[in-house]
Amino acid sequence: MATTIIGSAINTKVLKRQNFNKEPNGLETLIEAYAIKTSNRASIVPEKNTLHTAFSSASTTYQRMVVESVATEEEDGGITSMLVTFVGLTTSTGLPPAIVRLIPTAGEGVYGPPLIIEAEYVTDVTEAQFMAGQLAQNNGLAQAGFFSETTKMPEFINGTAMPSDPRPTFTQTPGGFGGGVIASYSGYCVLSMSAERRGLFLVARNTYHEVQQIAQVTQGAFS
Repeated sequence: MATTIIGSAINTKVLKRQNFNKEPNGLETLIEAYAIKTSNRASIVPEKNTLHTAFSSASTTYQRMVVESVATEEEDGGITSMLVTFVGLTTSTGLPPAIVRLIPTAGEGVYGPPLIIEAEYVTDVTEAQFMAGQLAQNNGLAQAGFFSETTKMPEFINGTAMPSDPRPTFTQTPGGFGGGVIASYSGYCVLSMSAERRGLFLVARNTYHEVQQIAQVTQGAFS
């Protein structure tokens, strides 16, 4: 009888509780539990990526959080329990610091230890901007087509200082116009990069390793 009275009293949705969680990379999730009238479920359940400010009944709303998923469970008395999971950031500006991991890896390292560097971070750019931004960091060390282009690891990611190159970068060529060995040391460069869309943000994971390229050139190559 009590549940019937509660159900009939619900006009749209009643917020029962909120649970906050922060992932290690700084991205936040917020789960809001609602009671809604079962007959109104189809019109109340929010679409994915609906802004928290546009849907939540809470007194404080967050402009950088959006709906990630919704779960409903029908109960007695014409009531449905609805759990709405939002993802994003509760702050109005800024991004969380990056997580930097040093992963020992056999076969890696030139002048530094045998490892790769992994950076996990939250960014507010689009997928296209993410790819373009990585390419824009290219240091242009390809010499006359002898070397593959490399993309340098940035000095900072979201305010977090990245490890320094074990030594300064350099390009060494044979003297005069004779042939010989040319070498290009680029320091830490992109090994792989990936990103997953989470609401308004991307969670990016980039790996970096130390790069040195060596090529044998013939006489007159630099003439």
